[in-house]
Amino acid sequence: MLTQIDKKYDYSKLSNEVELFSKITQIETYVYLSEGVLLKGGGVFTSADDIQKNLSFKRTETLSIFPVIVNDDIFGCIICNATSVSQERINLTRTYLENIFNSVISEENNAHIQILNPLNEQSISRLRTLSLLFRPTLVGIKKEKSPSHGKNQVSELADNKTSIKCALDYINQNIKQPLSLESVSQNVFLSPSYLSKIFKRQLHVNFINHINMLKISLACKKLITTEEKVSTIAKQVGCSQTSYFSKVFKSLTGVTPLTYRRNNRSVEKIYTIPHDITWSDDDTVYDVSRRFFERHNIPYSVQIVNGYPYINQIGEFADSVNDRGWIYTIDCRQPTKSASTIPASNNSVIQWIYTAYN
Repeated sequence: MLTQIDKKYDYSKLSNEVELFSKITQIETYVYLSEGVLLKGGGVFTSADDIQKNLSFKRTETLSIFPVIVNDDIFGCIICNATSVSQERINLTRTYLENIFNSVISEENNAHIQILNPLNEQSISRLRTLSLLFRPTLVGIKKEKSPSHGKNQVSELADNKTSIKCALDYINQNIKQPLSLESVSQNVFLSPSYLSKIFKRQLHVNFINHINMLKISLACKKLITTEEKVSTIAKQVGCSQTSYFSKVFKSLTGVTPLTYRRNNRSVEKIYTIPHDITWSDDDTVYDVSRRFFERHNIPYSVQIVNGYPYINQIGEFADSVNDRGWIYTIDCRQPTKSASTIPASNNSVIQWIYTAYN
């Protein structure tokens, strides 16, 4: 029954969770509860004037409205502003919003919460109480016309880039923890299959391979800059089994962790550049690296060698004749060609390493 939720219930936590969802997904999301409460932007509005003021939309045809059901009764609805968001992604939000509602409200109120598919025009007309409340904003809603193929592609591309950026941010912030397709997709409010598909499409790399490459590149840095045991480093990059870590490490670098440490004793500095959404299909390793140094205010210098640009100083470390200098690796392997000739796409991480020449 609807009455199982206390009328004095503090909805501020739910409002904050919905606002967090909006920021992560870039889908503007509000909640209206049939008891006369609007949740928007982390706030809780109860007066009719405040509710109407905050429900003023410029383009009502872009709204998607999801009914919220508590124990078989209508509890309210969720309003998503679908401007510049593909309908496929709007539909995917239903599961994640349902999880948010159940985690915040259900346990405290012994209630089962369901979020239904978005309403069509006929369904809206049947919900008299909601149509009365939303009359100023929903009266103009008509059957949405199918967007042109070109516009739909542009919208989907922008939408996917936002999703990938959120996923990459989460991965980079949690790279020292165990990560899976399921855990990342859950935290960016996407289905695992959809995240995997757009990840490959946008970055041209496999999701699991990308995670492994970032973890191994971090392990490479730790092997060089610390004296920690291999088992300790494995745990520090989110791998509980040392044997599995060593197997993945060798498959990606070509050597065991201890051999890698022994071969790189002379390394003094490492810069790591993970793949992000600024990488384009035409970028070379040199292009990506130059932007990274400039974006992070890291001074660098370039000289032309045999007609190709060669980075001979990064930060305070500069090449010395026949002694030490900068090399680069891409996905933990060292190419033999100039960085300006190696495509950066289809790879996960670039590392610049200051070391003694062999």
